This record gives sequence, structure tokens and C-alpha cells, in this order.
Amino acid sequence: MLANNISNQLTTEKIPVSRYLLAAAPAFLIGFTFGLGMILRDCSITCNVGYKFTPLAILAVGIAAIPVSSLTVRMSNRLGYRRWQTLTLLAIAISFIIFWASSYFILTQIPEATYANSPGSLWTFPLGLIYLGYFVWLGAIGAAVKPNLKSTVYRLFPQHGREKALALTTAAVISGGLMGAWMVTLLGPRIMMKLDLRYEIIRDSFLVLMAFTVLLAIPIIQIIARITSDRLSGITRTEGTDTTFPSMNRSSLRNSLRIMAANPQLKRISMLILTTGIAEAVMLFLFYWMVNDQVAITNGRALFFANFYIWLNTGTLLFLIFGANRLINRLGLIFALAAMPFALVFGSTYLLIQTTMVAMFVVRITFSALKQSLYGQSLDRLILEVDESQAPQVRPILHGLAIRTGRGLGAILVIILALGAGISFTHMSVVFLTILIFWAGVAISLRPYLHNSSLLSPPEPPISTTE
Repeated sequence: MLANNISNQLTTEKIPVSRYLLAAAPAFLIGFTFGLGMILRDCSITCNVGYKFTPLAILAVGIAAIPVSSLTVRMSNRLGYRRWQTLTLLAIAISFIIFWASSYFILTQIPEATYANSPGSLWTFPLGLIYLGYFVWLGAIGAAVKPNLKSTVYRLFPQHGREKALALTTAAVISGGLMGAWMVTLLGPRIMMKLDLRYEIIRDSFLVLMAFTVLLAIPIIQIIARITSDRLSGITRTEGTDTTFPSMNRSSLRNSLRIMAANPQLKRISMLILTTGIAEAVMLFLFYWMVNDQVAITNGRALFFANFYIWLNTGTLLFLIFGANRLINRLGLIFALAAMPFALVFGSTYLLIQTTMVAMFVVRITFSALKQSLYGQSLDRLILEVDESQAPQVRPILHGLAIRTGRGLGAILVIILALGAGISFTHMSVVFLTILIFWAGVAISLRPYLHNSSLLSPPEPPISTTE
């Protein structure tokens, strides 16, 4: 009955509330899953592996994202929406169970070899390798999960409704992450006290909950596919569905990159995303560095990351609801894209003066909150304007691979400077500050490609007259 009602509503021009809720549901579940996943990722990499391995892990994420993105471009078109989304969610759920079972076996069978605070013995026991693999896998699957969520919006909504729908799904992802962080803070200490187990066993058990939550999204995907199949069968392919375009029968990562290389606007947007990824990788390393030096290990560090994500998601959600779109509409996309690095310049400058956990905490929250709200919404608006004849190939790259490639480049920079040359935290902060200034310049350089009639259309040439 619900599917039939929504299917009938899709044919009307006015977009019903039920359709927005349907798009938000899988986004909330994925946000909850990754909210738990990032707490586990941050805690395990700093407690059981060692923060100095972070650049290698981030670089591995960038490398692993290449085949994941290539598979997304190919199979999302060949298999169709329903089968590709279902297979992706099943694979993710199974992988979480595998990681949990592996860590649980080692923690219970070889406990004397796996105590926390021994990152130097990474290569002498397999637990660190499991956590390192989990870090890489969680980052790599984002190259498929985020384009999948975006494609759900493109499938459910006509062109005029996508901007609002993308903002709503972003809010749903953040809300899910907030709930995941709250769950860790409320349940983690209680379970640990009641069961008297090692904190790693309690922490890693959230992988089972993550797998279950991912599976809950599958029936929602089935409903979306069912109620939109009839509508899409009668719509021309130029409306932005996820069906295959006649000219895109050979969908591949290589063709996607060729399309982007031939389009100056897409190249500039890609450069912006790459720079964002570089800054994010350096920021994450600095954050882990500070946490390693100033935050207690074991359950204290797990709760620290949980509280961090509570503050982060709460601030992001509030700004997304009450400020982001208003600022974009009033001050324009260039302001929104450049405001984030400019704001971080002042915060990073203060970090050079006061190298404390509180200062880093504020800078990291500002970075991530603005990235998901003001900057993220502006970037979504830019990507929405991609030519629909190229969208199925280009959007998965812009939403998934580009940012991870940038993080990989940032990881290489960290490996060379921090781990190779051994520069100090202060000097690494100066490097971060330099990247922010370059980032702002790239954002401002997009101005020639913005136009009132189309965000990506080049400015109209002046009218010349002859006397």
C-alpha cells in the first residue's frame, strides 16, 4: 500500500514529504553505521596500531578506492539500481562480520600478544593488521556508498527537487552519526563494567551492530526501486536517472577520467576536491598526533572519540539546518566554498600559538562541520549541474574517488615531511596552513565558471557592436 501511494505521488509536480523521508531513511542508517565505524577506526588506529601508520593507511585507502570506484562506474550501470545497491550493502555487512570475527578470535585466543599501547609490535601480531585493514576498507567503501546515496536522490527526485533532497540526506547521515556516537558513550562503559571484558572486545562488538544496520537498508532500497521503476521506464534518459546512456555502453573509470579531462569546469572542480582531500589527510594526522600525546589510552580514548563525534555531528547538524543554505543563497557559492579554508586559517594560526588538545579539538570540529555542511552543500550544487549525458560516469568519481585520491596525496606529503624528514608538529601545522591558503585560492578561481543561469556555464561573452 505504501509503495503504491508513493508511486502515484511521483507523477505529480509537487514533491510529497513521504518521498523525502524515503530518501532520508537509508542515509540515516548508513550515517549510523559509519558513525560507529569511525569511532572504532580512530580508536583502533591510535590504540592498537599507532598514529604514525595513519599516512600509510590513508594512502592505502586512496589506492583501494580506485578499483572500488571503477567497479561502481561499471556495475551500477550494468546491474541497475536494485541489484547494485543490494549487493553493495550485503558485501559491506559481510565484511564487518569478518572483521569482528577475526579480531574477536585473536583477542580471546592470543590475549597476551595484543595488549593496547604496543604499536611498535604491529608486525609481530595480526591484530594490528586487522585494524589497519579495517581502516583501509572503511575508507575505500565510502567510494561506493556515497555515490549510492546520491544516486538514490537522483532516482527519486526530478531536477528541481534534488538540491533540497541532497541537503536532507546529508542531515540524515549526520543524525545517524550522532546517534551512533551517543550509543557508544551510553552503552560502552556500562557493558564493560557489567561484563568485565577488555575494552577492545566491547568496542569491536559494535561491528555486529553495524552489519545489522546496513542490512536494514536493503528492504528500503527494494521499495525505492519498486516505486520508481514504472516512472523511470517512461522518462527519457536525459532526466538524470541511473540508467545507462546510449553513449555510455562502455562505462569505465578510464572513460570517466577522459570526460573530466576534456571539461575545464570539471577539471577545476576536481582540483578543488583533491585539495580538500590533501588538507583533510594532513588535518587527520595532526589530530591523531595530538590525541596520542595528550589523551589516555584504553577506554578513555574510545570515549574521547565518541564525545568528539557527538560535538562534531551536533554542530554540523545545527549549522546545516539553520545556517548553511541561507549563507549559500545570500552570499553565493564562491563565499561558501572559500569560507571553510579561510576560517581554518585563523584556527590553525591559533594552533601554532597554543598547541593544546582543546585548540586541536576546535579546529578539527570546525574543519569537519563546515566540510559536511556549508562546503558540502555548495559542492553538491556544483555537481548537480553536471551535464546529464555525462552524469552517470562523472558523479561517482566526484562523489567518491576524487576526495580519496586527494587524501592519498596528502598522506604522501605527510610521509615525506613528518615521517621522512621528521619535522615537528609546529612545522607540520605551517604546512597545513599553506594548504588552506592554496585551497581558498582554488575555490575563488571557480568564479569564472559560475553564471546566473547555470552554475557551471561560463560567463556569456560581451556583446560587441559595430558603428
